Amino acid sequence: MHTPSRRHFLGQLSAAGLTATLAVPGRAEPPWPQGPLRQIVPFPAGGATDILARLLGRGITTRTGQQVLVDNRAGAGGMIGTAALAKSPPDGLNFGIVLVTTTITAPFIYEKVPYDVDRELAFVSLLCTVPMVLAVHPSLPANTLAELVQHVRRNPGKLSYGSVATGHYGHVASEHLNVTLNGGMVHVPYTGEAPMLQDLLGGQLPLSFVTIATARTHVEAGRLRLLAITGTRRHPSMPQVHTFAEAGQTAEVFKMNPGWLGLAAPAKTPTPLIQRMAAETVSAARDPETLERIGSLGMDFVGSTPEAFGETYRREKPVWQQLLQQAGIRPS
Repeated sequence: MHTPSRRHFLGQLSAAGLTATLAVPGRAEPPWPQGPLRQIVPFPAGGATDILARLLGRGITTRTGQQVLVDNRAGAGGMIGTAALAKSPPDGLNFGIVLVTTTITAPFIYEKVPYDVDRELAFVSLLCTVPMVLAVHPSLPANTLAELVQHVRRNPGKLSYGSVATGHYGHVASEHLNVTLNGGMVHVPYTGEAPMLQDLLGGQLPLSFVTIATARTHVEAGRLRLLAITGTRRHPSMPQVHTFAEAGQTAEVFKMNPGWLGLAAPAKTPTPLIQRMAAETVSAARDPETLERIGSLGMDFVGSTPEAFGETYRREKPVWQQLLQQAGIRPS
């Protein structure tokens, strides 16, 4: 995988508005409180989110000497860990990974969410975006997105699509395509990407959105075929895969970030410590090996300021609300 140069990476930081928060000579950094930093990960150990947290935690420890402990709090699609973060003391020692699904879509899908994002969380940094690809089983007679569109139209009500959870990007985007084509496709929700992938590889599920990291090995082995990638540009690791717009589907749902991972803290955490954590986290990712490892997880590192992360959240929230409503997803 191509590793971004230092100049390219700093250019990305500048575009994200983060370089102003990085430590500079002569500036006194606020001291950390006594004790190790806790990084809450709302998923089990060993997954991509957990690996990301540990990579950045090690980098922070190397740079500052401050110990970072990863605390895995899995369950309820990430809501258990997010609730634990929201209820933690705002002492500058507690941080955690948050996602689109736990901060934006959960309140639109579930009647009861055990935390209030706007009142109980403070945004630290938008860490990574996660592009997704539309994958099909090789038995499906479609080598391009245009051929899939034709196949769906000719076979209404005969296909199904999977998603890792109700309200996940894969659900919303697939349902948008389904409604547009009047395809009558059946949504099959799973409890994660692993069981969905098993059915997709086995042919029980004909198509689904998956992450780049998940798809890569199976595409090379001929077990999956990729038809299009989300976003506004092709991905450097899969330059042969067209964007949805290039393939003729120009709806905004296919251009937006399908998912992101960010760092948050309990509300009322001191602002200087939030700013320092944002800067230290991005500095930890400046290591070329760390950047390459993050890329191998199918993630594109961003590293924003706290302010830019908050703006992203506020900008995308009404967009997701509209998309969920259009897909017929209501709180349950």
